[in-house]
Amino acid sequence: MDQYFYHAHEIIKERCDGSLKCIRFCPTQALRFRKEITFLSDLCIDCGECIANCPQHVFKPIISTVDDLKSFKYLIAIPSPILYAQFGLNIHPTIVNQALKQIGFNEIADISKTSDELGFALLHHLKTHPDIRPLISSFCPSIVRLIQVKYPNLVGLIEPIDVPREIVAKRTKQIYSEKLKINPKEIGVFYLTPCPAIFVSIKQPAEKKSSWIDGAIPIRDIYSLIFPIIQQLLDEKDKEYQDTFHFGKGWGVLNYISRSVGLENCLTVTGVQNAKMVFDDIVSSKLRDIDFIEALACKQGCVGGAFCMENPYISRHNSIFLQKKYGDINPFDKEKVITNYNEGYYFLEHPVLPRPTRSFNPDISISIRKMKQKMRISSKLPQKDCGLCGAPTCDEFAEDCVRGEAEPTDCAFFSDEFKKGRY
Repeated sequence: MDQYFYHAHEIIKERCDGSLKCIRFCPTQALRFRKEITFLSDLCIDCGECIANCPQHVFKPIISTVDDLKSFKYLIAIPSPILYAQFGLNIHPTIVNQALKQIGFNEIADISKTSDELGFALLHHLKTHPDIRPLISSFCPSIVRLIQVKYPNLVGLIEPIDVPREIVAKRTKQIYSEKLKINPKEIGVFYLTPCPAIFVSIKQPAEKKSSWIDGAIPIRDIYSLIFPIIQQLLDEKDKEYQDTFHFGKGWGVLNYISRSVGLENCLTVTGVQNAKMVFDDIVSSKLRDIDFIEALACKQGCVGGAFCMENPYISRHNSIFLQKKYGDINPFDKEKVITNYNEGYYFLEHPVLPRPTRSFNPDISISIRKMKQKMRISSKLPQKDCGLCGAPTCDEFAEDCVRGEAEPTDCAFFSDEFKKGRY
């Protein structure tokens, strides 16, 4: 398979001690260990589980840094609402924004109002397209890629509405390009991200030719830069910050998308393994009465992202109370939203398509032959999923054997039986 897939990490193989922890945590079985750690690029969905769970830090994130800001004339930050939840409840979000400006950003774009707009647009879409059920949120790029890789028959259920960060980036580039009379390419828009999957969705989006966002900087990196500045700003007692900022949870906190849509028949799920159970039920036609599925790869939602600083449960708690404290009514023009919807302003550029993977072969006769061979090998394996062969499961090991990447005798249990002449 010749197609190139961009990923937001590199593997430092010399750090690996063969503990196999990353292999067990990878939800799409994209990792192998045979003498050294290897990586199946087509199966990786950039969920960050390997980064979060490898004690040897074998997987090094590839991300934007503050140095990348220097190549632009004008800089705009789009903070994930999760950034504000990394600090205490007494730190006004505007203080965080002021600290961001002190490290070099010219403007801070608020994602909350756009999230509300898109929630209304999504509700309108659900009402006008009752034949497509259940619709699956496109917000989490890892979930989108999970469907592309493991559930290609479900790609038609992915909602066609674009995500808030992309709409905000498109809108701000257009506004400031006209306002400043400069080329949009000279305006750098950076998303302050809780996870590596966002970086991949920028570099190689699944639903458009190119992203409106120029880069993504991890929240943990931004946190270390602005925390000292925030402490200084807190010491300035004469500052007043009330009524200068609307804090919305955005779409990264558990259950917020479903609540903003306002439908009763919505299902919320976090964690890739839990999402797989839900998608299995869709395949089995068990979720016919569900209108919308809000699926997020990280546990508790984006607050559990690999690039966050705070405990996800504390961060979620902070987010809920920040919204209560600073989340005043954020009005938007509903008629304008419907007009934008009808004009296609909120839509993905093209539908999400299945990803070609190592298991895919356009020749059905070859696929059937390989499937039978895989079943024959799998039937002779112990089904212990021990990982000693270097594959995460016996099923994946059987497929590796069919592809010529492993031998049946690489299985310790199979080898013993083979020596006894039973096979």
